[in-house]
Amino acid sequence: MTIREIVRQGLYYARTCRSLWLFGFFVGIASGGSNGGGGAGGNGHAGAAAAGGGLVHLSVAEIALIAIVIILAVAAVTVMRFVSEGALIEGVVRARQGGAMTTREGFRTGWAHWGVLVRIALLYLAAIIGSVALLVAPCVIAWQAFGPLGGVLLGIPALFIAVPCLVTLYLLQAFAARIAVLENRHALDAISKARLFLHGRLIHGLKLMVAAFVGTLAFVLLSVVAIAPVVLLLVALIPVLRVFPVIVLACLVLLPGIYVFTAMLGTFRSSIWTIGYVTQVES
Repeated sequence: MTIREIVRQGLYYARTCRSLWLFGFFVGIASGGSNGGGGAGGNGHAGAAAAGGGLVHLSVAEIALIAIVIILAVAAVTVMRFVSEGALIEGVVRARQGGAMTTREGFRTGWAHWGVLVRIALLYLAAIIGSVALLVAPCVIAWQAFGPLGGVLLGIPALFIAVPCLVTLYLLQAFAARIAVLENRHALDAISKARLFLHGRLIHGLKLMVAAFVGTLAFVLLSVVAIAPVVLLLVALIPVLRVFPVIVLACLVLLPGIYVFTAMLGTFRSSIWTIGYVTQVES
């Protein structure tokens, strides 16, 4: 399959599988900042810093309650992210076979596989940390022993090693998740098979990465084109309606559109990798 064909199929499932949009929304949020919720964490710290003055006037019990609510909310969103990934993988495969998955079936399927997806993600994270540590440590030692020149001279080849290593780990994690869900395998078993699957298919994996990037860029540009005129109109209404009514109107008008774009983006990104795996297995 060419990159164009992969993107076209991904866009088709993102547009037509509306019963998967709820799951696509959570995956879309997670993939908005690379491959996780890093952006959400940054917003949380910023909000906490901005509200620091208000927190001073709260009691210890109130602060503890707020902290518990935040922790529970983060935990729920994290679980829902992995539940959604499992539902999207199975849902796209079912759509390719001419079937359909209801939201209720998606929750049931996602809940059955979210645990193994978490374990794969944790192993992926551990592998990244370990790989980076092994590559950075010699550079730090060379910097301390021979100065900046030594660190740079050792850092350049380390960078050339790091890029293919991290790309390979990313591909392994993406394919292992599909194998775990579609073949009902344990985490280590799925990763082992993903390694065998990737052998001789590295170019195919890189094509999927490019397809995901191109499609994501198209979604972002489309959303900006669609939302920008509405935002400009709302800004123009501020002198007439005042700020608060415009904010309420913006929420009513923009939030549904943002939800749809995010849901379609998450569905698209997940379907790209599912299509890429399934088509290779079927061939």
